[in-house]
Amino acid sequence: MNSRNSSSPRPVDPHAVITRKRLMFIILIAAVYGALGGSRHALAYSIMGTPWAGAPGITETVDEIMARERAAPLQPAEPRLGWRTLTGPRPSEQSPLALPDVPQTPPALPEETSSVTPASPQTLSTNFLGATLSGVNPTNSFPPDTMGAAGPTQFLVGVNGRIVTFNKTSGTTDSVLNTSMDNFFASVKSSSGGTFTSDPRVRYDRLSGRWIVIIIDVPGGTGAGPNRVLLATSSTGTISGGTLWTFYYFQQDQPSPPGDTGLFADYPTLGVDVNALYIGVNQFNSSNNFVNTTAFVVRKSSILSGGPIVVTAFRGLIDGNSNGLYTPQGVDNYDLNATQGYFIGVDFRFLGVLDVRRVSDPGGTPSLSSNLTVGVPSTDYPYNVPHLGNTGGSNGELSAIDDRLFAAHIRNGRLWTAHNINVNSSGVATSTRDRNGSRWYELQNLDSTPSVAQSGTVWDSTASARSYWIPSVMVSGQGHVAMGFSSAGASDRINAGTVGRLAGDPSGTMQSLVLYTASTTAYNPSSDPGSSGGRRWGDYSYTSLDPSDDMTMWTIQEFCNATNSYGVQVVKLLAPPPATPASVNITTVLSGIASVSLTLTGITASGSGFYDPGAGFTNHITATVSGVKVNSVTYVNPTTVMLDISTVGATPGSKDVTITNPDGQAATGTGLFTVSATVATATATQTPTNTATGTPTATPTATQTATSTPTATATQTHTPTSTPTSTATATATPSPTPVSMVIPPSGGTITETAGTTITLAFPAGAVAQPVTITVGLTTSTVISTNFSFLAQPFAIEAVDANGVPVTNFALPFTLTVRYRDEDIGILNEADLKLYYYDGATAGWVELATSVVDVVNNLLTAVLDHLTVYAAQAPLYRTYVPALMR
Repeated sequence: MNSRNSSSPRPVDPHAVITRKRLMFIILIAAVYGALGGSRHALAYSIMGTPWAGAPGITETVDEIMARERAAPLQPAEPRLGWRTLTGPRPSEQSPLALPDVPQTPPALPEETSSVTPASPQTLSTNFLGATLSGVNPTNSFPPDTMGAAGPTQFLVGVNGRIVTFNKTSGTTDSVLNTSMDNFFASVKSSSGGTFTSDPRVRYDRLSGRWIVIIIDVPGGTGAGPNRVLLATSSTGTISGGTLWTFYYFQQDQPSPPGDTGLFADYPTLGVDVNALYIGVNQFNSSNNFVNTTAFVVRKSSILSGGPIVVTAFRGLIDGNSNGLYTPQGVDNYDLNATQGYFIGVDFRFLGVLDVRRVSDPGGTPSLSSNLTVGVPSTDYPYNVPHLGNTGGSNGELSAIDDRLFAAHIRNGRLWTAHNINVNSSGVATSTRDRNGSRWYELQNLDSTPSVAQSGTVWDSTASARSYWIPSVMVSGQGHVAMGFSSAGASDRINAGTVGRLAGDPSGTMQSLVLYTASTTAYNPSSDPGSSGGRRWGDYSYTSLDPSDDMTMWTIQEFCNATNSYGVQVVKLLAPPPATPASVNITTVLSGIASVSLTLTGITASGSGFYDPGAGFTNHITATVSGVKVNSVTYVNPTTVMLDISTVGATPGSKDVTITNPDGQAATGTGLFTVSATVATATATQTPTNTATGTPTATPTATQTATSTPTATATQTHTPTSTPTSTATATATPSPTPVSMVIPPSGGTITETAGTTITLAFPAGAVAQPVTITVGLTTSTVISTNFSFLAQPFAIEAVDANGVPVTNFALPFTLTVRYRDEDIGILNEADLKLYYYDGATAGWVELATSVVDVVNNLLTAVLDHLTVYAAQAPLYRTYVPALMR
C-alpha cells in the first residue's frame, strides 16, 4: 500500500495532551540535550506498555478457503487502486549527526537480459512469475505491494488481491492455495460493505515452523478509519489442503493504551522474532492528513495457541518537535535467545539519521526505549522514476514513495535495512532531481548505542541515469548479502534487479548487479493514469532467506511483464559453491579401521566455502568418498571440514572426496588419499611370540613333525594362534590393554574403542622420526592420574624410539572423540568443549579449535602438542573425559 497525496503542512500529533508538568519535563530534556551538543547519549528512558487481550482466533482449512473462492470469487470488476496515504511535505534538513559521504564505486551494468550470469556472489536459479495485474494469478490491484517468502518446500506469494503457493523446486503453482486476499481474510475483515484488504506482509517463521501473514483492511473502501490489522498463522510449514489457518484481528485504536481514535492505520510493517510480532503503522485522519506513527507488539505465543490475541500499543512515536520514527519498521530476528525486539525508521524531522527503538520483555509486558538515533551518510527524498515508453508525462512516472525503510532484520547482532534516496552521478545524496539509488546499512551495538558498521549505495553512474528503487536486503548465515529492487530509466524498460556482496568484500561495497527480467514493453495502464505522486509502484519488496539451508536467498520484485501490465517475479539466488577439496591431513589410510578422523582442507575462490547451518535446519553439509563409508561430517570453517570415515571393507586405492553444501551444490577433490591394502593392526610393532615355526598357522597339521623345530609337536595341544596378536585390529572389542601404534614421518591414525571412540590423526610431517602413540591405561609420568572420558577411563602418551616422552609435534594433528548419548548424563551436550590443563595457572583453558557435533556425537580439536585434556561443559564446570594428546 502506498499513500494518498496531501499538501498539508508538517503534522503535529493532535492527540498529544501536554500537561504543564510534562511540558516542563520536555523543556528539561531539551536543555540537557542541548548542553550535551545534541549527543545521542543525552538521556534514556522507556515507556512501559499495557498488554491488551482481543478476540480468540478463527480457524479454517485451506480446502474450506478454496471452496469459498470457487463458490463466489471476491474480485473487483476492474483493477482497483490500493489505498494511498502520503505524508505531504516533510523537512529537508540534514541531521547534525549525519556522517560524511564516502565515495564509492557503482556497480557495472549488465545487458538487459535475464540470461546474464551475474558477477555478484549469487547465481540466478529458479526464476518464475508469481502474479500479474490481470492475467496469471491476477491481483486486480495497483500497486501489488510486492511480497513473498520461501518456506521449507514452497514459496508463498502474498500481494494485494492474491495469495498463492508455488513448488519451491520447480517454480510452478502447486494448486494448493490460490485465492484473493479478501477471500483469505474474509473471516476477520470488517463487515461493512465495500471493505477490502491492502498492504500484505508474509513471513515463514523458522523458529515456530509456521507461516505468518498480516494485512490491513479499508472499512467501506473509504479509509475513514478506524481500521483493523488482520493476522493469519498456519498450522504447518508445508501448506496443504488440510492445513489450518488461524485468523486474528485487532482494531488499531483499541489495544492499550487506547488512542488514535478514529484514525486510519496505514502501511503496516512486520518483524518477527522468537517472542513477538512487531507491527508499525502510519496514522492518518479522515482528511487524509498524516498524524503520527504507532508501534504494536503482538505476543507471539498468543497467536500460536489459538488466542486470544495479546497486543501492546506504543502511540505517538513522533514528538511535538517532529523528532521520531517515521514508518516504524518492525525488525526480524532469527536468534532463539533474543530477549529484546526492535523497531527502526528514518527520522521524521531530519535527513541523514535513523531512529531505533528497543522493546524489552516483548513476550510479556513490553516496554519501549527512547529514540536511539543513528547518524548515517546524507540522504534525500527520492523522486518519481522516468521509464522508457511512458506516455503520461510526469504523472505517468513511477512512484518511489519517499525515504522510508522497506524491511529490516538482525543477523548475529547486526541490523540490516535499506531504502531509496535521490543521488547524483557520484552516488552522493542530492536535492536536485537526478536518479534514485538504493542505500543499505549494517548497524552494530544494538544493545548499547547503535551505530553504522558499514553502509553503501547502489546507483547508476552513467548518463542514462537509471534508477534503482524499492530495495530489500538480506544476509545469509555465511555472511553473504543479497539485495533486490526495481530498475528503470528514461532509456530503460522497467525490470527487476539484484545485487550482492561477499562476507569478506571491502566495507560498503556491492559487486556487479544483474537484471533478472527482460521487459520489452511500455507501462501506461489506463486504470492507473497517475497523478503528481506518479503511478503506483512497489510499495515494497522482500528478499528472504531459505529456512532449509540458511544460505540460499530469494527475492520478489515488480517489473513490466507485458504492455500496460506488471508482474511480480521471484528468483532463487544461489550462494557461492563449496570450497574445492584440495587435501587431507592423512594421505594413506590403512584398510579395516572403523573410525578414522580426517581433516579436509579446501581452496576458496569468489566466495566459495564449506558451510553448515547448525541445529534447527533440515539440510546439512554432507560428504561422499569413493568406495569408503563416511560416518560423519563436521563443519569447522569455510575451508575446513572433519570427516570420520570407516575403511572396513573399503576397496584399496586412490579416493575422491565430494563435499555437498546444504543447498545441494557440490565440489569434488580427486585422489585426496589412498586406502592401503594392508589391514591395520592394534600394535604396529608387535611380532608373534610363537617361535615353534617361522609362520604360525591357524591349526596344527599332520605335516608338523619333530623335524620342523626342536620344540614343535604334532599334537593338538600346540595352538600357535593363541599367542600371536598381529592380526588383532583396532576395531576389535577393547580391553584394559593399551592400544599402541607407531606413527612414521609419513603420518598415520590410531583409534581406541571402548564404548567411546578416540581417534588421533597425524598428517605427514608431524614427526621427524617414528613415535609410538599409546591409548589406554598408562603409568607414564606425563599423566600422573587416570582420567575419565565420560564412562570410560583412558589416557594417551607418546614416546620416541628411545622411550623419551614426546610432547610437541611439527604439524597440527586432530583428536576426535565419539561419545554415546547415554554418556551425557546431566551435562549440557551443546556446551561440551575440549580443554587443556595449564600447569602454570593450575586451570583449564578452552581449545579454540574445539567443535562439538551434537547430531553425530563428536568432539573434535586440532592440536600440536601433548598435555592433559578434558571435555567439559563450561556452564556446569563438570569434567567429562580427560585426554593426553
